[in-house]
Amino acid sequence: MALLPWGVNTDEDAAEVTYYSMPCAAKALCLPTYKVTSTALAAQHERNRLDYCARRTIGIYAPLEFAPVDVRVRVFHQRNHYRPGVSALREIPKLLAEARATLADTTTGPARPAGVEDFRRYLAVLTRTGSIDGIWHLRETEPERQERAAAHRAAHVKGTVRTVAALDIQSAGDVACADELTRAWNDKIWQATHG
Repeated sequence: MALLPWGVNTDEDAAEVTYYSMPCAAKALCLPTYKVTSTALAAQHERNRLDYCARRTIGIYAPLEFAPVDVRVRVFHQRNHYRPGVSALREIPKLLAEARATLADTTTGPARPAGVEDFRRYLAVLTRTGSIDGIWHLRETEPERQERAAAHRAAHVKGTVRTVAALDIQSAGDVACADELTRAWNDKIWQATHG
Protein backbone atom coordinates (compact mmCIF):
# COMPACT_ATOMS: atom_id res chain seq x y z
CA MET A 1 0.00 0.00 0.00
CA ALA A 2 1.27 3.49 -0.86
CA LEU A 3 0.64 6.33 1.58
CA LEU A 4 0.92 10.02 0.77
CA PRO A 5 0.88 12.99 3.13
CA TRP A 6 -2.43 14.88 2.91
CA GLY A 7 -2.55 17.32 -0.03
CA VAL A 8 0.62 16.12 -1.77
CA ASN A 9 0.77 16.40 -5.57
CA THR A 10 2.28 13.08 -6.68
CA ASP A 11 3.64 14.52 -9.95
CA GLU A 12 5.82 17.04 -8.13
CA ASP A 13 6.58 15.19 -4.89
CA ALA A 14 7.18 11.57 -5.91
CA ALA A 15 9.72 11.18 -3.08
CA GLU A 16 6.93 11.69 -0.51
CA VAL A 17 5.29 8.33 -1.30
CA THR A 18 5.86 5.67 1.37
CA TYR A 19 5.05 2.00 0.75
CA TYR A 20 3.72 -0.25 3.51
CA SER A 21 2.31 -3.73 3.89
CA MET A 22 -1.34 -3.72 5.04
CA PRO A 23 -0.56 -4.43 8.73
CA CYS A 24 2.16 -1.75 8.80
CA ALA A 25 -0.11 0.75 7.04
CA ALA A 26 -2.80 0.01 9.64
CA LYS A 27 -0.30 0.71 12.44
CA ALA A 28 0.90 3.92 10.77
CA LEU A 29 -2.68 5.12 10.35
CA CYS A 30 -3.80 3.86 13.79
CA LEU A 31 -6.63 1.93 12.19
CA PRO A 32 -7.67 -1.74 12.23
CA THR A 33 -6.15 -3.82 9.42
CA TYR A 34 -9.58 -4.79 8.06
CA LYS A 35 -10.50 -1.11 7.67
CA VAL A 36 -7.30 -0.30 5.76
CA THR A 37 -7.73 -3.40 3.58
CA SER A 38 -11.37 -2.61 2.76
CA THR A 39 -10.49 1.02 1.97
CA ALA A 40 -7.65 -0.07 -0.32
CA LEU A 41 -9.92 -2.59 -2.09
CA ALA A 42 -12.63 0.05 -2.54
CA ALA A 43 -10.07 2.48 -3.99
CA GLN A 44 -8.79 -0.21 -6.39
CA HIS A 45 -12.36 -1.07 -7.41
CA GLU A 46 -13.04 2.61 -8.17
CA ARG A 47 -9.77 2.85 -10.15
CA ASN A 48 -10.78 -0.22 -12.19
CA ARG A 49 -14.22 1.28 -12.86
CA LEU A 50 -12.74 4.59 -14.02
CA ASP A 51 -10.22 2.76 -16.22
CA TYR A 52 -13.00 0.68 -17.79
CA CYS A 53 -15.05 3.79 -18.57
CA ALA A 54 -11.96 5.52 -20.02
CA ARG A 55 -11.08 2.53 -22.26
CA ARG A 56 -14.69 2.33 -23.42
CA THR A 57 -14.73 6.05 -24.30
CA ILE A 58 -11.46 5.74 -26.19
CA GLY A 59 -12.63 2.61 -28.02
CA ILE A 60 -15.72 4.39 -29.33
CA TYR A 61 -14.59 8.00 -29.82
CA ALA A 62 -10.82 7.90 -30.56
CA PRO A 63 -11.31 6.64 -34.15
CA LEU A 64 -13.81 9.47 -34.71
CA GLU A 65 -11.16 12.13 -34.07
CA PHE A 66 -10.13 11.65 -37.68
CA ALA A 67 -13.66 11.38 -39.10
CA PRO A 68 -15.47 14.16 -40.98
CA VAL A 69 -17.56 16.55 -38.89
CA ASP A 70 -20.92 15.10 -39.97
CA VAL A 71 -19.82 11.57 -38.94
CA ARG A 72 -18.66 12.77 -35.50
CA VAL A 73 -21.90 14.64 -34.91
CA ARG A 74 -24.10 11.76 -36.06
CA VAL A 75 -22.32 9.09 -33.96
CA PHE A 76 -22.18 11.29 -30.87
CA HIS A 77 -25.88 12.15 -30.99
CA GLN A 78 -26.89 8.54 -31.77
CA ARG A 79 -24.98 7.34 -28.71
CA ASN A 80 -26.19 10.15 -26.46
CA HIS A 81 -29.82 10.38 -27.59
CA TYR A 82 -29.59 13.84 -29.15
CA ARG A 83 -29.48 16.56 -26.52
CA PRO A 84 -30.12 20.10 -27.80
CA GLY A 85 -27.40 22.56 -26.88
CA VAL A 86 -24.68 19.91 -26.58
CA SER A 87 -21.99 20.27 -29.23
CA ALA A 88 -20.51 16.96 -30.37
CA LEU A 89 -17.47 18.82 -31.70
CA ARG A 90 -16.70 20.12 -28.20
CA GLU A 91 -17.84 17.06 -26.24
CA ILE A 92 -15.82 14.38 -28.08
CA PRO A 93 -12.41 16.04 -27.48
CA LYS A 94 -13.43 16.74 -23.87
CA LEU A 95 -14.46 13.10 -23.27
CA LEU A 96 -11.24 11.82 -24.87
CA ALA A 97 -9.06 14.23 -22.85
CA GLU A 98 -10.70 13.07 -19.60
CA ALA A 99 -10.34 9.40 -20.57
CA ARG A 100 -6.67 9.81 -21.51
CA ALA A 101 -5.95 11.71 -18.30
CA THR A 102 -7.53 8.87 -16.31
CA LEU A 103 -5.35 6.26 -18.01
CA ALA A 104 -2.23 8.46 -17.74
CA ASP A 105 -2.71 8.91 -13.97
CA THR A 106 0.22 7.24 -12.23
CA THR A 107 -0.96 7.75 -8.64
CA THR A 108 -1.85 4.08 -8.19
CA GLY A 109 0.43 2.47 -10.76
CA PRO A 110 1.99 2.89 -14.18
CA ALA A 111 0.20 4.69 -17.02
CA ARG A 112 -2.11 2.45 -19.03
CA PRO A 113 -2.36 2.31 -22.88
CA ALA A 114 -4.62 5.11 -24.12
CA GLY A 115 -4.14 5.62 -27.85
CA VAL A 116 -5.38 4.21 -31.13
CA GLU A 117 -1.85 2.89 -31.71
CA ASP A 118 -2.36 0.68 -28.62
CA PHE A 119 -5.50 -0.98 -30.02
CA ARG A 120 -5.47 -4.74 -30.55
CA ARG A 121 -7.70 -6.82 -32.81
CA TYR A 122 -10.56 -8.86 -31.36
CA LEU A 123 -13.07 -11.28 -32.83
CA ALA A 124 -16.58 -10.92 -31.42
CA VAL A 125 -19.32 -13.47 -32.02
CA LEU A 126 -22.80 -11.98 -31.69
CA THR A 127 -26.00 -13.98 -31.38
CA ARG A 128 -28.93 -13.29 -33.70
CA THR A 129 -30.42 -11.03 -30.99
CA GLY A 130 -27.27 -8.89 -30.99
CA SER A 131 -25.87 -9.95 -27.63
CA ILE A 132 -22.25 -11.06 -27.35
CA ASP A 133 -21.61 -14.80 -27.30
CA GLY A 134 -17.83 -14.48 -26.97
CA ILE A 135 -14.82 -12.25 -27.66
CA TRP A 136 -11.29 -13.44 -28.41
CA HIS A 137 -8.03 -11.60 -28.97
CA LEU A 138 -7.05 -12.10 -32.59
CA ARG A 139 -3.45 -13.27 -32.57
CA GLU A 140 -1.38 -12.15 -35.52
CA THR A 141 0.26 -15.57 -35.87
CA GLU A 142 -2.90 -17.57 -36.63
CA PRO A 143 -5.72 -15.25 -37.77
CA GLU A 144 -7.14 -17.68 -40.35
CA ARG A 145 -7.63 -20.49 -37.85
CA GLN A 146 -9.18 -18.13 -35.32
CA GLU A 147 -11.54 -16.64 -37.92
CA ARG A 148 -12.65 -20.13 -39.00
CA ALA A 149 -13.29 -21.10 -35.36
CA ALA A 150 -15.26 -17.90 -34.78
CA ALA A 151 -17.29 -18.45 -37.96
CA HIS A 152 -18.06 -22.01 -36.80
CA ARG A 153 -19.18 -20.67 -33.40
CA ALA A 154 -21.33 -17.99 -35.11
CA ALA A 155 -22.99 -20.62 -37.28
CA HIS A 156 -23.71 -22.67 -34.14
CA VAL A 157 -25.47 -19.73 -32.40
CA LYS A 158 -26.94 -18.46 -35.70
CA GLY A 159 -25.11 -15.18 -35.26
CA THR A 160 -22.39 -13.09 -36.87
CA VAL A 161 -18.67 -12.50 -36.44
CA ARG A 162 -17.26 -8.99 -36.17
CA THR A 163 -13.60 -8.02 -36.11
CA VAL A 164 -12.96 -4.86 -34.10
CA ALA A 165 -10.02 -2.99 -32.61
CA ALA A 166 -9.97 -1.84 -28.98
CA LEU A 167 -7.79 -1.45 -25.89
CA ASP A 168 -9.22 -4.53 -24.14
CA ILE A 169 -11.91 -7.22 -24.34
CA GLN A 170 -14.62 -5.19 -22.57
CA SER A 171 -14.23 -2.16 -24.84
CA ALA A 172 -14.06 -4.51 -27.84
CA GLY A 173 -17.53 -5.70 -26.86
CA ASP A 174 -18.78 -2.11 -26.81
CA VAL A 175 -17.35 -1.46 -30.28
CA ALA A 176 -18.73 -4.75 -31.65
CA CYS A 177 -22.24 -3.78 -30.49
CA ALA A 178 -21.91 -0.19 -31.74
CA ASP A 179 -23.57 1.20 -34.85
CA GLU A 180 -22.23 0.47 -38.32
CA LEU A 181 -20.66 3.91 -38.75
CA THR A 182 -18.65 3.59 -35.53
CA ARG A 183 -17.41 0.14 -36.58
CA ALA A 184 -16.49 1.40 -40.06
CA TRP A 185 -14.31 4.17 -38.60
CA ASN A 186 -12.87 1.74 -36.08
CA ASP A 187 -11.72 -0.45 -38.99
CA LYS A 188 -10.42 2.52 -41.04
CA ILE A 189 -8.26 3.77 -38.17
CA TRP A 190 -6.94 0.26 -37.48
CA GLN A 191 -5.92 -0.08 -41.14
CA ALA A 192 -4.34 3.39 -41.13
CA THR A 193 -2.31 2.87 -37.94
CA HIS A 194 -1.36 -0.79 -38.40
CA GLY A 195 -1.20 -1.06 -42.19
